[in-house]
Amino acid sequence: MAGVGFELKRLFRARTATGHLKAYSYSAIVTTGPFVLLTSMVLVIGVLFHLHGIGDDESAVFLGAVVYSFVFSQLLSSGFTIVLTRYLADCITVQHYRDVTPSLFGMSAILLVLGAAASALFFQGKPLAFDLKLLAYIFFSELLLIWTASAYLTAVKRFKYLILGYLAGVVLSVALSALLLDAAWLSPAASALLAMDVGMGVLALFFFLYITSRFGLPKDGMLFAFLPYLGRHGRLFIGAFGYTLGLFLPNIIIWQGPWGVLIEGTFLYAPRYDVVVFYALLSILPLSTMFVVKVETHFYERYAQYFTAITRGGNFQMIEDARKDLLYVMWFELRQAFEFQFVFTLVFLALGNYVLSFAGLDYNSVNMFNVMLFASFFVGALQVLMIMLEYFDFQSGVWRLGAIAALGNLVLGILSLYLGEKSYGFGFFLASLMALAYSIWVLMRFARGINYYVFCAQPVFYQADAGIFWTIAHWLYGKDLPDLERMEKA
Repeated sequence: MAGVGFELKRLFRARTATGHLKAYSYSAIVTTGPFVLLTSMVLVIGVLFHLHGIGDDESAVFLGAVVYSFVFSQLLSSGFTIVLTRYLADCITVQHYRDVTPSLFGMSAILLVLGAAASALFFQGKPLAFDLKLLAYIFFSELLLIWTASAYLTAVKRFKYLILGYLAGVVLSVALSALLLDAAWLSPAASALLAMDVGMGVLALFFFLYITSRFGLPKDGMLFAFLPYLGRHGRLFIGAFGYTLGLFLPNIIIWQGPWGVLIEGTFLYAPRYDVVVFYALLSILPLSTMFVVKVETHFYERYAQYFTAITRGGNFQMIEDARKDLLYVMWFELRQAFEFQFVFTLVFLALGNYVLSFAGLDYNSVNMFNVMLFASFFVGALQVLMIMLEYFDFQSGVWRLGAIAALGNLVLGILSLYLGEKSYGFGFFLASLMALAYSIWVLMRFARGINYYVFCAQPVFYQADAGIFWTIAHWLYGKDLPDLERMEKA
């Protein structure tokens, strides 16, 4: 997020209300802009369906393909992208740029192969038309490429152009949808999916071209030099995958219950539940904006000062002063961010009862929305705390949090399904609350012993990873395989 940090610091230095407003607006665009644009794309296409008088069956097929592509592309890629981010960070730290772009192509290849296998298994024996299967698969694959390329955005400083790339892809998708629906060459669902395939394909291409322009083409780099990181930082993989799985598991479980609707014998989802969850999760977007501002303008400076004092020969008093300053700022900024988000949660709580009633949701759905609002607050806070632990490389805490989030939602989700409709949403609420409570305890425990974890919890002697992934990479590249953790800055 270095590029974000530089721009935010510049805006805050103005010390004016306008400068602060620009800083928060910039952060909001960077952090939530892609999500808002992609969501708006789907909603606008849904409006086009309505204007063209397209029936609910076609709309349901389109929505099912989109929802499944979004959910399962994130599930498949989340663990890989967090490890890839760590690899990229190490490459940039030691200025080893040769393998940056190759790793993008290598990870993309792995995810595309896994995605193809998962899609083949899912669509096998399904009665959905072949053209719809193909178009849905292409959209799913493009999202995998976009999520992968997004891991590299932390190294790119011209975020305005990236947002424009998202905007161009979304506008192109909507415009093509309107043209294809008017032309009626294909079925409405196929027309919309084809339009989104073209738009997201342009977006993925834009990302790849931008990254290659910054780091060069993969001429002599090693496509799979990052493989040892999958073994070395497997706990990060588990943490990210567990969090993402915990986020979507309640929906997947509810799909299996009486609220589940089967579309064309292929897509199973629960509109009555999914719509409520979607609106509830929208409420935590301000937390992402606030957190980035707080981290990049205040926390990171103290974070850098603490570790600079350690690595650049600071004495005990300098390290201790930096530690106290770091922890004070960390807890202060976290409290402010959570209080900021809690206000928005209360606003959504007050307005939601009225807005959702006018939208046609029944009394029980509105009550479930109220519960899901606080569950979403817990989920957002949990993500923030996991990121803080990742800052300190406390991977043992990260993977346990991911495991708790996944297992908690699995057990309580099944229990909710067994107890009946009146308990829907409470499983997600309780599981998120438990994971959040544990994350607070883990971060407090780490903060109390931060010097121990930094100095004493490291191996006395460096040991190169010799797991299965390192073995594969060493078999591919031999002695040419770089060890970034022992490499001096170029």
